[in-house]
Amino acid sequence: MNTQRYDQLYDLPFRVERQVHGYAVVVRVAGEVDALTVPQMKHEIAVGLALATPPAPVVVDLTEVDFFAAAGLNELHRWHLAAKATGVALRVVACHRHVLRPFEASGLDQEIQPCATLAEALLVPSPRGVRRFAVR
Repeated sequence: MNTQRYDQLYDLPFRVERQVHGYAVVVRVAGEVDALTVPQMKHEIAVGLALATPPAPVVVDLTEVDFFAAAGLNELHRWHLAAKATGVALRVVACHRHVLRPFEASGLDQEIQPCATLAEALLVPSPRGVRRFAVR
């Protein structure tokens, strides 16, 4: 189901899209992340993880999220563990307090350290230095 139809069907202030940046995959989320919208985010992260090639990360960009509920935290934690098992890093981009605070309160920030920018999230350390995956 495409994002526009999902928004129209449920009339939710929510949007999610997936973009490929070289071997990395970026899942951009906007609006409210809660129990009603997390299934669509889950789907896009699952596809992103299937498409990603290590050491390139799967990045979940939450910079346009207005509300972030526990359902979103739980889903990110599940996918962090799944990504780790496959050798792919799951990174999160978040810069607003209403997203960062739930990360801190739950302790998830100890497992997934939120990045301030997409460019930062796409950096990957390698034996020959740091590699940046392309950002459009």
